[in-house]
Amino acid sequence: MTTRRRASAPAARLPVSAVQSALDAVEDIIAMVDGQGVIVMVNDPWLRFMTANGGTEATCATGSNYLDVCDSTQGPCADEGPLVAEGMRAVLGGHADRFEAEYPCHSATEERWFRITITPFADGAARYATVLHRDITERKHAEIRESDMDTEVAHEVRVRTQALRTERDELDSFVGAVSHDLRTPVRHIRSYMQLLLGRAEARLTPDDRRLIEVVDGAAGRLDGMINELLGLARVSQTALQFQDVNLAQVVLRAWANLNPETQGREIEWVAHDLPVVHGDPDLLRLAFENLLGNAIKYTSGREHAKIEVGSSSSGGEWIVFVQDDGVGFDPAYTHRLFGAFQRLHSDRDFQGVGMGLANVKRIVERHGGRVWATGHPGDGATFYVAFPKP
Repeated sequence: MTTRRRASAPAARLPVSAVQSALDAVEDIIAMVDGQGVIVMVNDPWLRFMTANGGTEATCATGSNYLDVCDSTQGPCADEGPLVAEGMRAVLGGHADRFEAEYPCHSATEERWFRITITPFADGAARYATVLHRDITERKHAEIRESDMDTEVAHEVRVRTQALRTERDELDSFVGAVSHDLRTPVRHIRSYMQLLLGRAEARLTPDDRRLIEVVDGAAGRLDGMINELLGLARVSQTALQFQDVNLAQVVLRAWANLNPETQGREIEWVAHDLPVVHGDPDLLRLAFENLLGNAIKYTSGREHAKIEVGSSSSGGEWIVFVQDDGVGFDPAYTHRLFGAFQRLHSDRDFQGVGMGLANVKRIVERHGGRVWATGHPGDGATFYVAFPKP
């Protein structure tokens, strides 16, 4: 049996007038050029756009060389002409699959932006390209409005940040001045209470002595709070001496300074590798003295305690932790940990005025870092300090 293949019908070719009609119906500005850049077809939006921007039918209609026009462009779009000519030559020469560029083309009455896209096509051995200009003015205006808004917001943030810094500096100066002025009368109270106790010892009843001891104890706690406030003011106002700091050495110095507080204690000390950060070595040592001092204090009830220091890398930060197996804290009150004079344990259990972690927070924030903590009652606590990588 012989199978006969039916010859396919030749593809119908649209008349030029049909193609022209289709192009004229498109809102985009379109022209087609041959391999030498000569315009072979344009649509009505093309002619209107070109003549509105200084062109004539002799320079932008069918038969004119668009490459020559771009090379010698004058008027509002002159700066982009040579760039477009270069891109068109690359496309027509087969060196690029596509050329795109955005450019301003403002008129006397309005700002306008356009996007040009040049894509090649072939008809047999002949190579052509479609040149399309699209109006992107609305999108550009939206981008400009958004950019202006971002600039305005950024400016407002800078202004408010500077205002907050100024207020904080003034507050720190005020706290330092007031605290310094309070030290003398508080110490006078304690001195005179001791003098009174010595002079009237024989005449005092047990209740009288208890009252004097209560007043003296309260004055002592007030003196401690004033000293802590002065310390916080110094931390806030001290000019930072930035340098590369090996945190392993900082932690070892801090631990050595706390050695008197560990006498008679059995503490397992675990120190992992720590990073080098950019900061002030003295203030960083003070921060870790506070963190390690906290760990020593809140593990005091354990016969055998463990304190561990380590670090990890996370994105653009070094995260350093100080972990202990002490009394821990209720996670519901985590937000109070780093506040001034905030304590989660009673004076009967642990002494202190609640300024150590506030100092840590202020020091770390002055280094561009952040602090946080996790813990549970009876399960210890872990304090985290994040420093930006140098």
